[in-house]
Amino acid sequence: MGTIKEGINGPFRGKAGSVIGSRWRKINYIKGLPRKKERRKPSQPQAEARTKFALLNRFLDPLSQLLEASFGSFTSRATGRNAAFSYNYDHAFTTVDGDVQLNYPELRFSHGSLVTAGDERAWVADGMLHVSWDPNTYGMGGEQDDKACVFVYNVGYQRFLPITEATRQDGAARTVTSKPNIDQTELHVWLLFMDKLKKRASKTVYIPITEAPAE
Repeated sequence: MGTIKEGINGPFRGKAGSVIGSRWRKINYIKGLPRKKERRKPSQPQAEARTKFALLNRFLDPLSQLLEASFGSFTSRATGRNAAFSYNYDHAFTTVDGDVQLNYPELRFSHGSLVTAGDERAWVADGMLHVSWDPNTYGMGGEQDDKACVFVYNVGYQRFLPITEATRQDGAARTVTSKPNIDQTELHVWLLFMDKLKKRASKTVYIPITEAPAE
């Protein structure tokens, strides 16, 4: 922006071509018009990256507090929440008919040295989702009172379902599915363990839903 002193042309006010003349506190000014910013359509990689970012952030937000502990050992340079985001951003997406979607079986919520349980199962019966595992996997790599963290995500409702609290030695947990005859393809189940001090965690195990075990 420049000032205009008395000259052969003298000061002016208003728009003249690409400049504007004005006066403020008895001083005459001229300034150029602001440049219009062109909005360019994002490239396909840019649009895909934005979709991934939004999908994963929305999915992980309800788990932020737990991720600080369960993913804390993954890296010393980032928060557990950011470490979980970084890992899943690189591993947990798929493209279906051109649409970017979360790849639920590949999602992970933990990283650590505790042992997983083995013999993990999940099934729906009488409006309840049941999850079970081997309760005897304790000793060198885990303890009986390790907390069992079961995650059940309902794709239709786009939210996690509340789960009854359980320990490794309980060998089972369950939750209400909200619908007696719910489409089982809308439910996704994961299991991990954490010690009682929330300092160590196991890896995450994805559990496919199958038929109820025979009694």
